[in-house]
Parts: sequence; C-alpha cells; structure tokens
Amino acid sequence: MTLRISTPPEAFPAIGTVANPAVLFDGGDAFVCYESSGQAGIGNVVLKFGDVIDFRINPETVEGLKAFRYPVGPWAFTEVEGSEETARWQVLNPRFWLMSFNDMMLEIVFETVSLIHHGTERCPPSRTLLHVLRGDLHGDAEKG
Repeated sequence: MTLRISTPPEAFPAIGTVANPAVLFDGGDAFVCYESSGQAGIGNVVLKFGDVIDFRINPETVEGLKAFRYPVGPWAFTEVEGSEETARWQVLNPRFWLMSFNDMMLEIVFETVSLIHHGTERCPPSRTLLHVLRGDLHGDAEKG
C-alpha cells in the first residue's frame, strides 16, 4: 500500500498553541481534550476515539517535528494511510492519526472518531475532560 499523508477529512476545531491536551485511554476508547485555537472559538474540545488499537504519547517539541518519521505540522492533525502502524490490522480498516501539540505528539490507531464536546470554557483541558466524562458539564467547567 502506498503511504499517503494528509489532513483528516473531519472538520474538527483547530488545535490551540498554548495548552497541552488531557487524555484518558481506558483500553478501548481514548478521550482527548484540547484547547481550540482562536479561529475555532476559544474553549476546549473533546474527541472520542473508538475501538483504539494503539495509543501513544511521545515527547516531541514543535522544533523537533522536522526530524519526526512522518511530515507533521505544528498544532495539527495528520492522517497517515498505508503506514506500518496499521498494516497488521488491515482487516479492521483502522486509521492512524498524529496530533501535535507544544511538547508532545499523540499517535492513535483507531476505528472511529467523534466530537463529543466543543465548549466555550476557559479552563485547563483536564478539568473540561473530567466534567465531560462525569456528564456534568453544563457549559461551564470553571465552576467545578
């Protein structure tokens, strides 16, 4: 299979340049909460990756992206098709995404992805993620 690197077709809010994400991986699903960029409206976003096959958090600075094994832009979503990471799981039709932040890179091999929250709260992503997972986010994660 030919290696193809692109921006995923999903129109999720752009990644902000300040905060690193909050992440929960339960062995099946991964939840990633990140700060959205000003262009997408200030606030936090929570994505749910379903049927996760592989999930990695790697230290990677914006400056270090030039040496990364795939071409990746800063504060960006990148989809890699035809990679080694998905080769042995082809029967599941998995996807492989890279998400770059200030000082880390998330690598996710998964089957589904969905936006479960895009709020206007101005608080750490960890607080928003906890509220969303508890089901008690009513538009204001700052209070709890």
